[in-house]
Amino acid sequence: MQRLATGIAVLFLVILSFYSTDAINCYACLSATSPGCGQTFDKTNLNTTTFTLATNGSQLCAKIQLGNQYVRGPVDPSNCPNNGTGCYSATENGTFALACCCNTDLCNGVSSIQHQYFLLISAISVFIVIKNVFTI
Repeated sequence: MQRLATGIAVLFLVILSFYSTDAINCYACLSATSPGCGQTFDKTNLNTTTFTLATNGSQLCAKIQLGNQYVRGPVDPSNCPNNGTGCYSATENGTFALACCCNTDLCNGVSSIQHQYFLLISAISVFIVIKNVFTI
């Protein structure tokens, strides 16, 4: 029975490892023209756009705040902190700017880019539950 539980948990983790795809879905909007694109994000009236990734994964989603204006859409990794995911902020002439980059579907629609951590914690939790349920 323990072998079955371990096998199921390993299979689950292997399936999660194939989570990457050849395209990424990002929200694409401007708060100046789409009120739902602002600080309070409302996806009900917004379009999503699919962007095909280059073979080296050179496309990310981003949420950029400049003062009280917001922009969401695709971005090249060279415009992101450390050429990857994460956030950075700056203040220039009294105007606050925040840019957050992420690499999972529709990740630029959340207030905090934390999908990767949620997926990892979920996988570990499922593994522990399965192991405990099938351990006698």
